[in-house]
Amino acid sequence: MKKRSMNKNKIDLKIPKFSSGEIKEGDFVRFVGCSKEQVRWGNNTDPEDLLVPGGVYYVLHIIIKSSHTKLILRGVEGKFNSVCFERLGNGSF
Repeated sequence: MKKRSMNKNKIDLKIPKFSSGEIKEGDFVRFVGCSKEQVRWGNNTDPEDLLVPGGVYYVLHIIIKSSHTKLILRGVEGKFNSVCFERLGNGSF
């Protein structure tokens, strides 16, 4: 009788290469989209008419709150929930 491998059911819990928790002032980020709940959480600015999905933006300032982080982007008015972005780095990407 052949042994069955249990690896098929194994869940991969690797940390993604890009993470909103790593975003720092001076980084470039890519807007990946937001749900209405992510916008409402902490009274963030709605990015729908301001940001382009897949667009790359420069982080001027970060505001760390108790349960979320807001980003202030160069050239865009508003404060945006950091979970709506992936970090690209500081220009060496």
